[in-house]
Amino acid sequence: MATTVLVTGGTGKTGRRLIPMLRRRGSAVRAASRTPAPARGGVEPVRFDWFDESTYRAALAGVQAVYVVSPHLTGTVADASAQMEKFVHAAAASGVRRLVHLSSFGVDQAPPDDPLRRAELLVEGSELPATILRPAAFMQNFSENHWSGLARSIRERGELAMPFGDYPVSHVSARDIAEVAAAALTEDGHEGKGYTLTGPEAITFAEAAAHISAAAGRHVRYVDPGPDAIRDALLGSGAPAEFAAYVSETFRFAITSGVMKAVTGDVSAATGRPATSFAEFAADAAGAWIP
Repeated sequence: MATTVLVTGGTGKTGRRLIPMLRRRGSAVRAASRTPAPARGGVEPVRFDWFDESTYRAALAGVQAVYVVSPHLTGTVADASAQMEKFVHAAAASGVRRLVHLSSFGVDQAPPDDPLRRAELLVEGSELPATILRPAAFMQNFSENHWSGLARSIRERGELAMPFGDYPVSHVSARDIAEVAAAALTEDGHEGKGYTLTGPEAITFAEAAAHISAAAGRHVRYVDPGPDAIRDALLGSGAPAEFAAYVSETFRFAITSGVMKAVTGDVSAATGRPATSFAEFAADAAGAWIP
């Protein structure tokens, strides 16, 4: 009998890559969304809203595994621990046997009162066999829709603008994250593990601009817009002030602590293949940066 997997964040960067991977592995997939799309490709849509507990039961009915994109990462609130706790309890009560939780890079080093760390502790303390994914910054933030507006800035102005200076970041491909999630949702041996997912090297944003220039066949320059740029970009995208302040402070901590330059072999350990390099990503995504 095929495993049925509930995928929250099914239209996001990892979720929409994960769904076809699960289908190829023979899993039935239920895609959760506040406004479900019509069923297609063998994927069952289901209404799900983190802030409407009444949607949990139908979404979880008959499900054996769940991919959870932390509600803290949805861009609506800085702290959704109460929703996370209710959902984890509902998943355990419904008979879910495996949970994969998408968290964020370095959260295991954050204090216990950090909202993302609180979410991790809820998962770790539950009765569910769980795997926690802590990815570095997504490579696809450079090429797809994102609050930073990076893709548009590169395409329209030839500028890569982020306040990172010469600080290197070990960006990871959303495809690699999805492959790790697919393995953890459908294979034994990943339960109780936390994977810190990175690319094979840490590069500066100036080096990223050089890779993008080579792939797109046009000059792209790096510009440091100053320390408030992340908060201002989030506010400009319509994010609540509390959430914008939280994300901005999280990035500030990451830059000053050096946590985002760490490189691990966890993608390879979980999937059996090397992590995608930024140069490989740029070659695949080049069309996103051509006017």
